[in-house]
Amino acid sequence: MKSFFLLLFVLLTSAVNAQLIEGALIDDGRKIISKPKYIVEGMKNGWAKYDLSVDINGKVTAIKLVESNLKSTPATTIIRNHVKKFLFEPGAYYPKHHHVVVKITMIKGRVEDPQIDFD
Repeated sequence: MKSFFLLLFVLLTSAVNAQLIEGALIDDGRKIISKPKYIVEGMKNGWAKYDLSVDINGKVTAIKLVESNLKSTPATTIIRNHVKKFLFEPGAYYPKHHHVVVKITMIKGRVEDPQIDFD
């Protein structure tokens, strides 16, 4: 019985951890073609929402932090570098800069070398 409730809890909360929240990209039905992880291991527990700008080739060209409960700049930078790798459906009929807000959850884990890029 405990395992049933645990499974039910995991299934119900999995949608909370990973989300493409809002934006013209979702309204136009543009699909994400990479297999992104919406939960990353890092140095803290928390989440961050980023506004992504996607070009017509489907690559993320600009990233802006919208909201976060993480106080650590390295932690938000790890998430920023993670969402920079997202790929979306290419198409000439999409706007030059398509926007979407994405929420990523960070779970405290073992991080030897976080590979932080400041660009």
